[in-house]
Amino acid sequence: MNSPLLSGFALCLLAAGLAGCTFPSSRRTIPAGQANVLQRSDTGVVTSVREVNIEGQKSQLGMYGGGLIGGAAASGGRGVGGAIVQASGAVVGAVAGQAVEEAATRKRAQEITIRLDDGSTVTIVQEVSTGVFMDGDRVKVTSGGGQARVAMATN
Repeated sequence: MNSPLLSGFALCLLAAGLAGCTFPSSRRTIPAGQANVLQRSDTGVVTSVREVNIEGQKSQLGMYGGGLIGGAAASGGRGVGGAIVQASGAVVGAVAGQAVEEAATRKRAQEITIRLDDGSTVTIVQEVSTGVFMDGDRVKVTSGGGQARVAMATN
């Protein structure tokens, strides 16, 4: 049975599936903000590394979601007392919801101090997912557009 409704539904599912897809590429993908930005590269040696965390997001979603849950959990009372309890539950829930969101989106990082070949010293914080560095590593520092990143030196 090949109805137009069924065919239309299948087409919508296919379109929705393809809309979320990204096609693989052998080329490295650069963020749009880095296009046409002068970047400078320096080499140096890592002199110290410290484990740190990059603060997570604190959006309205965590606050509102926590507030709704806290207000609902504290409901049930009647009159002014019930309203005060519910409002207090909403405030506590909002604070807790935002704290949970921040902790869940926090990222592991390294604070990397590097003595560049010209004798100057720079310190950069970056996510551990971009590489783990140790004292003595020879690295390349690329900076420009107000940002910097560290990578292992290839030469």
